[in-house]
Amino acid sequence: GISLWAMLAAIAAQSLAFHAPRTAPPSDRSARAVPPSLGWLGGAASLTDEAKAARAREEALVSWLQDNDVYMSPQSGWGRAGHPLRVESDTSDDFEPSGRGLIARRSIIQNERLLEVPGRLVMTKARAQEVLGAAVPEEMGEYIALALLLVHERAKGSASMWAPYIGVLPSIEDVGPSYAWAEAELALLKGSGALDSTRSFQAKLQAEYAALRETTLARHADVLPADVVTYDAFVWGMTMLLSRGVDLKDEDAATGQLGLVPYADLLNHSPYSSSNFMYQSIPFSKQREVVLYADRPYAANDQVLISYGQKSNAELLLLYGFVVDRNRFDEVELRVALAEDDERYGEKAAFLASVGLTAAQAFPLLIDRYSNELVQFLRLCCASPSEGPLSTLSFTEPLSLANERAVFEALRAGCQLALEKYPETEEEDAKLMGNAAMFATLSRRQRMAVKLRRNEKRILLRTIRVCEQELAEFDVSEARL
Repeated sequence: GISLWAMLAAIAAQSLAFHAPRTAPPSDRSARAVPPSLGWLGGAASLTDEAKAARAREEALVSWLQDNDVYMSPQSGWGRAGHPLRVESDTSDDFEPSGRGLIARRSIIQNERLLEVPGRLVMTKARAQEVLGAAVPEEMGEYIALALLLVHERAKGSASMWAPYIGVLPSIEDVGPSYAWAEAELALLKGSGALDSTRSFQAKLQAEYAALRETTLARHADVLPADVVTYDAFVWGMTMLLSRGVDLKDEDAATGQLGLVPYADLLNHSPYSSSNFMYQSIPFSKQREVVLYADRPYAANDQVLISYGQKSNAELLLLYGFVVDRNRFDEVELRVALAEDDERYGEKAAFLASVGLTAAQAFPLLIDRYSNELVQFLRLCCASPSEGPLSTLSFTEPLSLANERAVFEALRAGCQLALEKYPETEEEDAKLMGNAAMFATLSRRQRMAVKLRRNEKRILLRTIRVCEQELAEFDVSEARL
């Protein structure tokens, strides 16, 4: 079956199938000298024991970073500007708490260096191979290698060089990815392809761990004992990687690599950011560092953000435990299939096979558009015998008025079918979200589920409206004939 890592490269946002009609209907159908001034290290008054412990861990992380040459002083030093960022312990986005974040201390210009982290602090597959040796062969994937390294180092406690960093990493519960939700919480995703994606991902994690137990853990129990690399520990390690790992653009390699970068992983997400982490050589040195450059100007007190990638809300919820209301990459995946009782089914299936396609295909619907490929596929699905041999047709253009009408009727029907799979309507979700007092009583996961499914329904409803506009224009055109 498909590997977990291939799945990470292409996670389904929705899986809703419908069959296109067999043919067109009749035409009438309608830096340390000065200590860093960090927002998270405020006064100790009125702190609970838990908060005091958290503060102690945060202070330990700052000291560790500075001891390892991460410049964090706001004061300018010899030949370098002051560090432009400060850490804020509580940030928010879309009126939802988003945890710690990095805030601009002053105005920042585009392409300015925002932070620099020495390469020796970065967790990569190469470091996993150095630490774990033969337990991490070259063919092992980056995610598995880093998860094992992270679990191994956590078990070492204070003996780990990364102990101060690991000490501030969150729990799975804190992150809240949908694959760690309880069944009652997952029930709130009924109708959404996010539910199927979550269940599939859970199965992939279980299968991946089972394979690890039979191979790596069985062969290297001296380095990775079973009582350390438990399933729960493995999932925690994977959760840290999936929610905090960054793609390091390597100046000395054709492709990037996965890394856990202490301090840098405090940056939160914006789908509109275009910042990149560069893994580059330090001039006049054999050492390397991770550098982040500003993708745009920032005003003082702006939160500095990076993009976790062009991900739909279903992907964000699956991997990071949140959704974005104004997500330009949100989508609903609609599956379209040839109708098996279409009199031209064999001909159409053979034609699709000749161009490397199957009789069922998935297409994304976005809030402002759908793909040309979807329309072309539907034109084929709806082609009647009167349209002529398929090999003579150009599906990039309308085949006929009747065929084009059938295309938009099929698309509308597919969206309506998708909407019927949700127990609640878009209006009900909108009403719930509109009642701020009521909505605030829901748990964070419940709110995320409602936001996700409501945004998916908005995409489907907008596509239906577009189809109806197209069909109305066909009516006008036919009346003129």
